[in-house]
Amino acid sequence: MADKKTYYYLKLKEGFFDSEDMLLLQGMKDGYIYSDILLKLYLMSLRQDGRLMYRGIIPYTPDMVATITHHQVGTVEKAMKVLTSMGFIEILDNGAIYMLDIQNFIGRSSNEADRKREYRATINAEKSRIIEDKEGQMSRQMSDVRAPENRDKRTENKDKDNKDKDNKNISLELKDSKQNTFISLPLITNSGNYDVTFDYLNSLRELFPALDVEQEFRSMAAWLDSHPRNRKTPRGIKRFITGWLERSQNSMPASRTPQAPAATKNMSTNQYMEATAGWCEGMGD
Repeated sequence: MADKKTYYYLKLKEGFFDSEDMLLLQGMKDGYIYSDILLKLYLMSLRQDGRLMYRGIIPYTPDMVATITHHQVGTVEKAMKVLTSMGFIEILDNGAIYMLDIQNFIGRSSNEADRKREYRATINAEKSRIIEDKEGQMSRQMSDVRAPENRDKRTENKDKDNKDKDNKNISLELKDSKQNTFISLPLITNSGNYDVTFDYLNSLRELFPALDVEQEFRSMAAWLDSHPRNRKTPRGIKRFITGWLERSQNSMPASRTPQAPAATKNMSTNQYMEATAGWCEGMGD
């Protein structure tokens, strides 16, 4: 009798665990646990072509991921932060988790570029739907509070005052948004800058407690400004950041930080950046 079941599988290259990304990930404290969680997330997402939502509609919480991967909730929460900062995953506002590298491990190599473009288009389409839903909700709320046409002059003046107050609040929100940027890192030509928010800065402080992360970002900005040919793509900048911080942490005394991987532990941060200058290029769309 023929087997009519559908099987899903990953195709990992022989040197998968020797890649720069995996060496950096597993070089962290609990890095081997994080890599185990990453692989399990890859497998969990195969049925939805790299997208993770329970039954397609319910976001996975850290507790749910911990149950499925058989790890502690606290460890899962740290792993999700690391995997997001390194560009392995992206979590949308609606809770959907996308495995950004999944297209490297499924299908045939002949159609790999097309699949990557289609996958990125799928992520962007869902982002657009989230934005449209929010705008539609705001529009309906504004429509509900609209005053009737026959209101008197006194009501009109009151509405005008409220509108001016709302506009002032919007201006303050835009100002706060700009002030939420700690520093901007220059990207490759025609790609603008990558804004490092204070939220992202604080998450990296937790991951690299032994470092002066603010000063490290200033050093990154100066290095990228003086090495325009080595600037990164929007897709590769987060891996550049975590790679830089990992090298800086590993170059500190062994009693304060984990041992650096043997292949790179004797290199300075600038030497490491020169040696790996091209590893993020070509990863962006």
